[in-house]
Amino acid sequence: MSSAQPVSKNFSQLKHLFREQHVLMMLLKEFRDGILICDRQGQILQVNRSLKQFLQLPKEDVVGRHVEAVIQNPAFLKVLATVLATGNTCVEEITLAQGDPHELFFEAHIVPINIPGLLGNEPAPLTETDTQAVDGCVIIFHDITDIRHTERMRRDFVANVSHELRTPLSAIEGYSETLIEGALDDPTVCRDFINVIHRHSLRLTQLVEDLLDLSKLESPDYKPELLPASLQVLIQQVLAMVQDKAEEKNIQLTVDIQEPLPKAQAELSSLQQVLTNLLDNAIKYTPTDGRVVLKAYVNDRQKIQVDVIDNGIGIEPKYHSRIFERFYRVDKARSREMGGTGLGLSIVKHIVQLHNGEIWVESNDSNGSTFSFTVDPVL
Repeated sequence: MSSAQPVSKNFSQLKHLFREQHVLMMLLKEFRDGILICDRQGQILQVNRSLKQFLQLPKEDVVGRHVEAVIQNPAFLKVLATVLATGNTCVEEITLAQGDPHELFFEAHIVPINIPGLLGNEPAPLTETDTQAVDGCVIIFHDITDIRHTERMRRDFVANVSHELRTPLSAIEGYSETLIEGALDDPTVCRDFINVIHRHSLRLTQLVEDLLDLSKLESPDYKPELLPASLQVLIQQVLAMVQDKAEEKNIQLTVDIQEPLPKAQAELSSLQQVLTNLLDNAIKYTPTDGRVVLKAYVNDRQKIQVDVIDNGIGIEPKYHSRIFERFYRVDKARSREMGGTGLGLSIVKHIVQLHNGEIWVESNDSNGSTFSFTVDPVL
């Protein structure tokens, strides 16, 4: 009887240990933050699924490899070496490049650990002078990429708004000062200067209106009221609005609408803004005697798709992913000369997304552009 007790006790301890290990592995597996455990030499003992996804690690197991083979960041590796040498916990923000312009930002919590014996043989406690008895580290990678990207977008937005406001405000200030200092007495100069001031004030008004529209669309409280709408009627209304601009450049406007085209789930005023912006841009960037075609049809995914096709200057493929960003312009000087605020396509993208749709561009730098978007049909 007495000889069976130690066996039973050891078995119970082992069972308890395996149960704890199983629970730990389940926690590591489901933890949203990335987890990496390494020994005192920097060899990886465990990596959870989140970190594999963050770092796009290969399918083969990385256990047994050195940390530097997985995380190639000199500043982080230096901090890790310090923690392993001193036993002091450290928090370090690190940036990992996943190919330009994609960057991942992490707040890495590096915690030294001492691994207990298998059956409760605890290691001797550390003394004040024994700072190097570290068996390894647990590293928690908290993803702060969205936070850093949002901060960068805010900084860029403030800088871009300031830049866009500076030009018309400087012009208004300069021309008005000249008028005050005596140019009012010259009727010809006076009229020219007032026309310039008026033009720049209109530009300021348009910029403010676009900023207000964008602010509304980005608000989490804003939801468009989607109702059955006839795209045929809406397209004809928008064409009437842009017809004069097309005639000024002798641009041929052609419409190709599938019959019968189902009604769309849409907010009419918002969808009108999308069509007007895309057609206005197509006319603006198409040379004299060019053509602009508008097509509307049900695509292979049973979505209503609208294509605005021009034979204008085109857009190089390297710019396609950025033209829907706020204030982004392929040709800044040309865009400002034509009166754009740099917010139109960003507004269009937000409206389409709020309609459960997608928007994209197909183009190169010589054969014109096709801007396409989708909306849901009324079933």
